[in-house]
Amino acid sequence: MAMTSQWQEVTFTPLDEALTCSAEDCSGRRLTTWASATKTWEPVRTHGVDATVCLHHASTEQGDAFFSRLFPDGPLDLYQTTLTTETVAKLKENMKSQFGICDFRNSTFPDGVNFEEATFGRAAFDGATFTRQANFTEASFKGLASFNGATFTEASYFSQAEFMAETYFMEAEFTGEAVFTESTFASTCHFHRAVFIHDSIFAVVRFDKDVYFSGVRFNRIADFIGSEFKSGWVSKQMECGGTLNLYGSRFYGPVDLSIEVAIVYVREARWEHSVTLRLNGFFETNLARLVSGRRTPTAIDLADMVRNADYPFLVLGPDQFLEPGETSTWPERSGEDVRAIVVDDLSGTDVARMVLTNVDVSQTVFVNAINLDQIRLEGRCRYLHTPCPDWGRNGFVHRSSRAAIGAEDMWRRNRVGAPSIIRFPRDSVAFHNSRGVMAGPSAIAPVYRYLRKALEDGKDEPGAADFYYGEMEMRRLDQTRPKMERSLIAAYWAISGYGLRASRAVCALMAVMLLSFTLLLIFGIPNKESAVYTVGSISADFTTLAKSGQKVPETCRVHQPSECSVVVTIGESVDPTAPTSAISERFTAERAGKALEVVSSVSLLNSDEQELTGLGKVIAFASRVLGALLLGLALLAVRNRVKR
Repeated sequence: MAMTSQWQEVTFTPLDEALTCSAEDCSGRRLTTWASATKTWEPVRTHGVDATVCLHHASTEQGDAFFSRLFPDGPLDLYQTTLTTETVAKLKENMKSQFGICDFRNSTFPDGVNFEEATFGRAAFDGATFTRQANFTEASFKGLASFNGATFTEASYFSQAEFMAETYFMEAEFTGEAVFTESTFASTCHFHRAVFIHDSIFAVVRFDKDVYFSGVRFNRIADFIGSEFKSGWVSKQMECGGTLNLYGSRFYGPVDLSIEVAIVYVREARWEHSVTLRLNGFFETNLARLVSGRRTPTAIDLADMVRNADYPFLVLGPDQFLEPGETSTWPERSGEDVRAIVVDDLSGTDVARMVLTNVDVSQTVFVNAINLDQIRLEGRCRYLHTPCPDWGRNGFVHRSSRAAIGAEDMWRRNRVGAPSIIRFPRDSVAFHNSRGVMAGPSAIAPVYRYLRKALEDGKDEPGAADFYYGEMEMRRLDQTRPKMERSLIAAYWAISGYGLRASRAVCALMAVMLLSFTLLLIFGIPNKESAVYTVGSISADFTTLAKSGQKVPETCRVHQPSECSVVVTIGESVDPTAPTSAISERFTAERAGKALEVVSSVSLLNSDEQELTGLGKVIAFASRVLGALLLGLALLAVRNRVKR
């Protein structure tokens, strides 16, 4: 007999006696033990006869003989053997809970197993079935540990376990709760394509080397609270139907996760290297039809994180979330603008070099975020929007659509008598600040300012214009600012929408022209105008012209008295006077034509030739100034909307 293969399986000569138990329908390993003196496997003998059955089918005498030959740290070959709780207890007792190289591949543990505080040299549990509870609490695996394809039907406990060499749980299935609390993985661990049906707890676990969860499916909570990833974490095609909880976890190497998940909670996590989170909503599978009909958007909380701003932090969502025929599990988020990722909170986090792509920031808490002006919002991000253009609640105020943040909506909801600016139902999308503090205009205005700068740095000038509007709104409504400042901002809002609403500026220009026309018609057009006509000119010396009664310019007498020239006119020249007739009599077609000529000329910045009263000149001057101002604001508004 010789020891062969990675797990040192028992082999016999001749091979036809081979390895399996002679009992019917049993393929367990025959009873053999390791002989240290000869360095070989020897069959268990009773009464001079080699045992031909496995440990499960062995007689009491054969079993006692087997256990009596065991020793601490010795090898153990129980391939495909059924092991009861009593059997495992005897193994621990006789080996002092110190197992050497162990082969439990394809073994079955029908009524629970307790390897608490056991030590393994190198252990193989590939394909093993743990029908009841599996307890490996405080167990220590000094060599390679392999649970590939193992099935844990009920709860499995690996709390405070130590895996000192490579560890494999590839394609393992955990039907019950899987608990790895405070465990240590000193080398690379592999969970490729493992399935966790119930909650999986990896709280306060230390991963000293690379960890792989590619293809893993967590049906419920995946809890990594307070865990340490010394070499980072790179995994693809993960799925999590509940919460991926990374609260307080620490990552010292690069992180690159691709996961379909319902909730990601990373509050107070620490990131020392680059981070890339490729997130997508979780699919709800219709098991009857084996199709995915509904998707749940991913909600991610990024508050109070500590990160090294020298490295980028990327949160990437797909450009299109819902495929044709699919619906969202959030009814208030449906249609073409639904996003796969909903960012809940950024407060207390340094967002420098953070890039959010194709995400929903309609409810994001931006207040108290650090370096908010250095964030990048790329792709098709979704914001809250004020109602689409319609008549406002007072019946005459026109409110155009603009992007907004949740903090403004929350503040407006809580103002007395002021409804929300958002169309969505109050209960479904009410802004939630995790700290329970409602931000006021003085705190919201800087948020809009920083977001505006971030979009401007990203060359999104039209998008930044909406945040400028929001900033000015908060400044206008901030009661802590001086009243004069708020009045000026209110006037700026009324006449041009802060230089962003061309329609308001044009309407204000029309109103100024109409008011100027009316005032000129009533007060600006004089009762009688001068009727003076030029008929020619006379040239002579100063003395002759003076004796003839002509009005000679004084400059002619001083500089050229011998050669002067004057213009000869006929008619009556009078000073324009304010009209004295009744106001109702001033509305005539002739006066209206003259007033319209004056208004059109000043509005077009041309000089008018109409004679006006003193008040009329003031009205014309004011009309000229306001017309130029409003026309400039209208052009500015157009520029802000088309600027690249």
